[in-house]
Amino acid sequence: MKRKALLFTLLTAVFLVSGANAQRSGISAREAIGLVSSQFGSQATQWIAEVRAQGGVPQPNDWQMLVYDQRAPRLLYRFWAGGGRAGDGGIDEVRYPDDVPMGYFSASQISLDSVAAFTIAEGEARKARMSFDSCDYLLRLREFSTEPVWRLELLDSSRRLAGKLYISASNGEVLRTVWVYRDQRARPDGLPLIVDSAAPGGQSAGLDLSSSGFPGAGSSGTLPGSGSVIPPLPPGIDTRRPTGQVPGSMTGIQSVPLPPAPGVAVAGNQPYAPVDPNGRPMSTTPAPVDNGIPSPPPLTQAPAPVTPAPAPATDPTKPPIKPSSSGGDSERIPPPPIPR
Repeated sequence: MKRKALLFTLLTAVFLVSGANAQRSGISAREAIGLVSSQFGSQATQWIAEVRAQGGVPQPNDWQMLVYDQRAPRLLYRFWAGGGRAGDGGIDEVRYPDDVPMGYFSASQISLDSVAAFTIAEGEARKARMSFDSCDYLLRLREFSTEPVWRLELLDSSRRLAGKLYISASNGEVLRTVWVYRDQRARPDGLPLIVDSAAPGGQSAGLDLSSSGFPGAGSSGTLPGSGSVIPPLPPGIDTRRPTGQVPGSMTGIQSVPLPPAPGVAVAGNQPYAPVDPNGRPMSTTPAPVDNGIPSPPPLTQAPAPVTPAPAPATDPTKPPIKPSSSGGDSERIPPPPIPR
């Protein structure tokens, strides 16, 4: 009887251990870094550029590491770890100089391991009502910063992107989420609905992800237009637009009549005229420009008109003068005689 009880206990323990190992498939990023460090020395993982893996359910079976090595021609060296061992991936010849890493970090800067990062991502997916089948991991520095950041890509059974999350590896803060809805919550034009927390209004829109509607949908269940999610209008603004609505009233702006244009008479208004600080009308005639030249005196009266002189009249009693045949003048007085 005791042998049967002991045999039953051993079988139960083996079953529980096998189930736990099956549920905990793969290794974490911290374990992978430890395998590389123990096999190739701590100097191999002193400065890490990237740690990535694919197909984690929830943790992947192997990890790829890109580390700094000043002996390499392009400053980077590759390692891999999985299945309880680590391997040499050789010199990297792809990244530098075109695809430069964000920077380098040490293993001591990783406060949030891949297991904790997956737990946070799973909670965010539950809040967004998003299902996924596997997870791809990438650990690198935040751009222009010394903070390591996890990027988790949640994939469906067809390895299509269902969600993308950016989580700080220093404090576990969720920096950004992107969700792709391809089910009944997709756009009415058949394209997937994308909800980005970094988009304008991405977090302020009231998301009703439990129904067949989608974020930003109207009463008819259609989006007003393509683009990102549209947040609701502030309270107190009437969205119904009656016939003859003036522009601006839909946003709560009261219409104010414009003043008449200068010099133009409008029905019920006088033409525009400038006034001085005391309210007296000012002359619109521009003042003369002072150029240093004195002005001429004003005219007291108009000048008298000038009468042209009459043409000379001819004498009718005097006969006309006829020229002589010799060419002389018959009216010429002869000279006096010469004395002897």
